[in-house]
Amino acid sequence: MKKKDTFYKDLKHIARQTINLSDERLDFMDGKRLGEVDLLIEDNASVRKVRRIMEKRISQDYWRTRSTANGNGDRHCVKHHLSNQMKNIWGRVPSGFHYCA
Repeated sequence: MKKKDTFYKDLKHIARQTINLSDERLDFMDGKRLGEVDLLIEDNASVRKVRRIMEKRISQDYWRTRSTANGNGDRHCVKHHLSNQMKNIWGRVPSGFHYCA
């Protein structure tokens, strides 16, 4: 059975993924929720770590819904979706992380 490509088209999926990402607890910040972190005032190491966590979760979800590889197109889709998720959670993408905003 072929999985359908819901990465951009299914708005309920995107809203659910945004909620799941913002509710994730960060162990390195004493259990603080990812949605409660203010990336504009945190130190750079924390911002990079949060970005890597989000990239990992978005990539896992992306490859769960894909059946074939598309090379650089896949990388572009993941980075574009990462920017959109950051906008959904914090209202804007932190400077230095604008991919396809």
